[in-house]
Amino acid sequence: MRKLLVAVTGLLVLPAGPAMAQDPPHAQDVPLIQRADAARVFASETAQYTLDEFIDFACTTCRTFQQMRADSLKAFIAEHDLHFTFRVYPIPRLMRGFQAAEAAFCAAAFTGQEGFIGMVDQLFRYHDVWRHELDPTPIFERFAEAVGVPMPSYRACVARDAMAPLIITDIRIAMEAEITGTPSFVFNLKGEFNGEVKFYGNQAMETFLDSLGQLSEGGGE
Repeated sequence: MRKLLVAVTGLLVLPAGPAMAQDPPHAQDVPLIQRADAARVFASETAQYTLDEFIDFACTTCRTFQQMRADSLKAFIAEHDLHFTFRVYPIPRLMRGFQAAEAAFCAAAFTGQEGFIGMVDQLFRYHDVWRHELDPTPIFERFAEAVGVPMPSYRACVARDAMAPLIITDIRIAMEAEITGTPSFVFNLKGEFNGEVKFYGNQAMETFLDSLGQLSEGGGE
């Protein structure tokens, strides 16, 4: 099994290959990025395994799988004591995915996990409303307002691309893991990242849960 060497200090990611240029975040945005990063993680302190889901909000399959697995995955995480993280991998050809990720993370920065999940739900529920818009910004603002995000702060966050370092970090991790589509899932022992994609989300829910069950029983190997 190929091992991926990823060192994370704050938001600095050092992949096994050549580094991509990335400007450091403004000092004022670091606390916001940290809050957004924390809001997209669902875990208990005793979790032994991690499950990273890479999504593109503009991806139709991601929407279908998100709606299909909402309750069962939550139950599975609780049952198997998983450390689950939403990661984003906007695919350029689908467009608008980067903007949608910014909207979700900016909501998370000011309203925590509740606001993040609220935006995720809005983005997928009204997927067909915004996905083909030339500029979906006004629609995203309505979503943010609906989930209780303070709008002046939200607009400033989006305008200065405050969440770009968090999104770029996810993209770099996805590229190093050789992820080619979304949704993709990577299962690891806690504290490790072996870079092997274990499951693609265009399979049946039963297959998804069975595959995770087998992996947890096998100790992540």
